Amino acid sequence: MQKLLFLLLATLALISLPARSESFAPPSNSFDLREWKIDIPGPVEIRDLQGYASKYFELSAGKEMCFHLDASEKGTTPNTHYVRSELRHLPNWRANESHALSAVVRTDSHLSPDKVTVVQIHGMTDDKKNAPPLLRVALDDGNLEAIIKTDSSGKQNDVITLVKGLGPKPVKIDVVVEGGQLKVLADGQLKVTRSLAFWPYQNYFKAGCYPQATNGTVNVMFSSLSAK
Repeated sequence: MQKLLFLLLATLALISLPARSESFAPPSNSFDLREWKIDIPGPVEIRDLQGYASKYFELSAGKEMCFHLDASEKGTTPNTHYVRSELRHLPNWRANESHALSAVVRTDSHLSPDKVTVVQIHGMTDDKKNAPPLLRVALDDGNLEAIIKTDSSGKQNDVITLVKGLGPKPVKIDVVVEGGQLKVLADGQLKVTRSLAFWPYQNYFKAGCYPQATNGTVNVMFSSLSAK
């Protein structure tokens, strides 16, 4: 009887253990994430990414920084209908300053509709309230697109195809803001040049997995990512 009771208590203890984060390798092993934080479903914000990993965010055996999502999951951040596993670069800056983001990224998407944002320049008012995203770089049904605001209201967009038929292949994305100009390059080819004289907001970079869908699964993998 004592032996049976011991086995029962041991089994209950195992059941009550939390999921082992050790099964996920932290991306900070290979990426400098000291100036980034992440939002995951919940919503939950994690500011210290040194050693952090989860089912939403891990380092693959091939040393890619991987973002995973089931788009039907609950727990969105404010001002959106979609969950995200997405990094936010901590420095804020103005459109007349010099800043750049560079990434090599690929996707494995089974979303419906098949749309996922992988890079953003997001806006923020001077009193720290949400403003529109100036730029989203997104996969839309296999095509890589830049969605750019054309006025400060955030209601008007230009949609520019950066790479047609990209699919799951990796692509190098460079976003450069310098001298009041926005430039977007795909695989080293300049695809967008745009004046930002109309844009009054502070800004910050985002990178990761932000689906524009509520059905299906998606994985976004970065083999490199840097911002300054």
